[in-house]
Amino acid sequence: MNKTTTPLAAKRIAIAVAAVCTSLPLPALANDNKAMLDLMLKKGVISQKDYDEFMEANKEADENKAFKDARIDKDVSTSIKDIQKRQNDGSVKENGFGFKSKDGNSELNITGRLHFDARVISDDHGQYTDRDSGSMSDRFSVRRARIGATGVFNKDINYEVVTNLVGSSANLLDTAWANYRFSPEAQVRVGRFKQPFGQETLMSSNNIGFMERTYQDQIAPGKQAGVMFHGEMPSSLTYSLSAYQAGFDPQSSTDNLGREGALRVTYNLAKLIQGAADDVLLHVGVAGTSGNYDVLPTTSSQGGSDRTTRGAFVAFNDEFGGLRNVYRNRILGTPPCTSTSSFVAPTAAAGSAATVQCAFGGYSLAAADAATVNRQLTGLEFAFAKGPAKLQGEYTVADYTATSQAVTSSGARYTTQSKGDVKVYYVEFLYNLTGESWASTYRSGVVGGIRPNSNFNFADRSGTGAWQLGLRYSQYDAGSFGANVSATGGETNYPRTGKAMRSIRLRAALPAIQ
Repeated sequence: MNKTTTPLAAKRIAIAVAAVCTSLPLPALANDNKAMLDLMLKKGVISQKDYDEFMEANKEADENKAFKDARIDKDVSTSIKDIQKRQNDGSVKENGFGFKSKDGNSELNITGRLHFDARVISDDHGQYTDRDSGSMSDRFSVRRARIGATGVFNKDINYEVVTNLVGSSANLLDTAWANYRFSPEAQVRVGRFKQPFGQETLMSSNNIGFMERTYQDQIAPGKQAGVMFHGEMPSSLTYSLSAYQAGFDPQSSTDNLGREGALRVTYNLAKLIQGAADDVLLHVGVAGTSGNYDVLPTTSSQGGSDRTTRGAFVAFNDEFGGLRNVYRNRILGTPPCTSTSSFVAPTAAAGSAATVQCAFGGYSLAAADAATVNRQLTGLEFAFAKGPAKLQGEYTVADYTATSQAVTSSGARYTTQSKGDVKVYYVEFLYNLTGESWASTYRSGVVGGIRPNSNFNFADRSGTGAWQLGLRYSQYDAGSFGANVSATGGETNYPRTGKAMRSIRLRAALPAIQ
């Protein structure tokens, strides 16, 4: 026998269902129970009025619950849950150190590095009573401390702004550039960035084999303000063509102006070898720069009675952060003068000289006339890697012509010139004892940094981290300039400045944590 539900029974059922709904935890009550309420409304268990009142009554509770869940400062557990939720809609990066738009076309990443360096230096250069030799002291230092932001805007524009927290306030800006990607094969970059010369120079300081780079890096253009056209072909061929401001350094506000251009082409020959394994890399490259810049010769407060103004246009520091100015070649500026002295200045005629009266000189005075330096660099580079082993090297020839055309207070003109070349090369071997492959790190003509196969965990001491051994040999040769030439010839080299330096190092990396 069928039983018909009376209006009173229906009302009781509605009250019971409402009681169950309101007794549930508050996860979006109206939305979560909407299907049940729709069915009850359809069967006539509740009226449209009851339905509307119930939905309206729980709407405010839903909004409060959503707001409460969104507060990431409530406690640690709520913050973690919120980050995990927001990963799905793309607003927080997986590692928590950046943000991305929901459509995935824009993102911002926090980047930085912190390097410490402790060293005990054995002095192979001898002791000298000037402040350059003070750099030979043993020390513990914060070698690099940088923080900045990288990211993508509107899918096609990459950017990077990084500050440098070690050094003077004038050294605050490390890099600042924007890169428009028409396609992988055609891109343009504008700002302050590493100019395309020198494989080691283009590698991040997080990825180089040793704490300090070689002598090669000391003659490379490095980070300069300019514009660059570059790209990478599917065949692994890369090209870069740039024009940049040389000599003048916006970080130190040095009044040296100039312009240079650079070109670099690289190729991974392993792509041509049939059957080559994925862990094989055979990188070759050629690069060159050409242009000129000015230097302002100045006197030095460390110069004793020598008041000759001069400007260094070729200089090397010890490649492992030791003695500064291991080698310098400098061009003369305004001659040394007193109120009554005269100066023997070379003239354009070979072997002849003219004695001219000149202005009063003093310490730390800028020269009245700048010297022009014309520079051309030509570099060859290679890198061969198979599995955890990598052999890398570069050879560069740098041709310099420095010319000073000064005018004394009496109007007499004179010219000094220094001309020659510097040859620099290094060979480096690195081996990852924990087996990480180098070939997989290769991007856009540059070898990158490895990631440990097994991360080291301090909590339970599990994992090995990444261990690495390295050996490097490097040398520079500035012999073509001559040594200890008369100051009137425009060249000044101190006896301590060796022409060739050799460095051999054995390196073991601490367990890496990624």
